Amino acid sequence: MITIATDKTMVGPWIAQQCAMIWRPEGTEAIGLVSDGKIVAGVWYEDWNPCSIITHIAIAGRITRRFLRVIFDYPFNQLGVQKIIAPVLAANAKSIQLVEKLGFREETRIKDMHPTGDMIFFVIDKQNCKYLEDRYGKI
Repeated sequence: MITIATDKTMVGPWIAQQCAMIWRPEGTEAIGLVSDGKIVAGVWYEDWNPCSIITHIAIAGRITRRFLRVIFDYPFNQLGVQKIIAPVLAANAKSIQLVEKLGFREETRIKDMHPTGDMIFFVIDKQNCKYLEDRYGKI
């Protein structure tokens, strides 16, 4: 059975572990995809304002079209932001490939922001997000 989880106290720590980050639940939301009782994907949102939101994405299994619709619908349609920002370490080729496949594009980078090197900030704008189209389902 595949379900969407919105319990950030369950999903957030899983994402933090996958991304080697520290989970702080204050001011955040998280959405996960659960398959056979295990989280296989999650998106953590933080630092939002009327224009943009920061996200961290972890995928460790197969995802569904519905999950893609939900994770983009939440910030764009429910929160009303126009831009999602995904910071990714330049040394993390797998994550770069993932966000680019999802439609994010590199907007800027900060040199030596992390002990492993640069941090790249990828963005996707609402008008360029294909996951809001009907073929990804309705919410």
